[in-house]
Amino acid sequence: MLRRPGFSLVELLVAMVLACAIAAAAMDSLVRQQRAFAASARASVARGAIHQAAEVLTSDLRPLSPRDSDIYLAAPDKIEFRLLLGASVLCTISPARDAATLPPTRAASALGLTAWVAAPQAGDTLLVFDPGGPGLADDRWTRHVLTADPAPGARCPATSGFTTTALEAGAGWSIAIRPPLAATVPAGSPIRFFRRARFELYRAADARWYLGFFDCLATRATPCAVVQPVAGPFDPSGVRFTYLDSLGAVTAPAAASLVGIELHASTPGATSGAAPWHDSLRTAVAMRD
Repeated sequence: MLRRPGFSLVELLVAMVLACAIAAAAMDSLVRQQRAFAASARASVARGAIHQAAEVLTSDLRPLSPRDSDIYLAAPDKIEFRLLLGASVLCTISPARDAATLPPTRAASALGLTAWVAAPQAGDTLLVFDPGGPGLADDRWTRHVLTADPAPGARCPATSGFTTTALEAGAGWSIAIRPPLAATVPAGSPIRFFRRARFELYRAADARWYLGFFDCLATRATPCAVVQPVAGPFDPSGVRFTYLDSLGAVTAPAAASLVGIELHASTPGATSGAAPWHDSLRTAVAMRD
C-alpha cells in the first residue's frame, strides 16, 4: 500500500504556534506604528496652530506705531489696533480738498501704486502724509475718514506721473473724505487705509479656545463683526501679549517698541490617561517707530 507523505499532529501544532507568534508580533508592530502616526498628527495640530497664529499676528502687528495711537486697547489676552488695509498716493485733489483721485490698482496698472488687502469702505480711516510748510516744525500724518466707498473709473492723468497709458489714466479711483485735506498736502502724498480690528483669545461653541479676529466699521448696522477663529485650539491661557521697550523690558503699550507673543497649545493623549502633547512658542514683533 502506497503511503503519502504528510505532517504529524505535533508538527501542525508547532507550525500554528509559530504562526500565531509571528502574527502577534506583526500586530504589535502595527499598533506601535499607528500610535506613532497618531502622536505625530497630534503634534502637527498643536504646532500648526501655533505657527499659523504667529504668522498672522506678526504680519498684522508689524506695521503698527503705538506712538501714533495705532493701538486702541492692549491687554494680556487681546489687542485692538488699526488694521492696515492698503496704501496709495494722491493723484489729484479737488478744489474743496474733500475729495481726491488715486492711481489704478495693481490689476489695472503696471506701476501698481494702489494696493489693497481688502477694499476700503465708507467709515474706514485714512492717514495722509502732510510734509508741512515753513510754519510747521515737522512732517506729520493727518487722520481722515472715508465718507463713501471708493468709486472706480476716476481719471488719474498721465501728466501726474502715476499712470503711463490712456487706459490706465481712466482706471483710477475717487475718494471722498472728511475733514478736508490741509493746504500743505500736495498731489503725490502717500496715504494709508486702516480699519479698527481686534485679536483676542476666546472660547468657541465647542468649548475650546482659539485666537479670534473681528473688525469694526461704524457704518455697519452692527459695527463690530462676529469674532471668527484664526488659529487653534489653544490652552485656556494659550495666547498672551506683553508690551516691551527696545531693550525688552515691560512698558506701557503707548511707549512699546515690541509686542511679545506667547503661544501654548495642547492636544489630548491617544488613550485615556495618556499625557497630552504640548507645544509652545515665544516671539516678539518689532513695530514701526
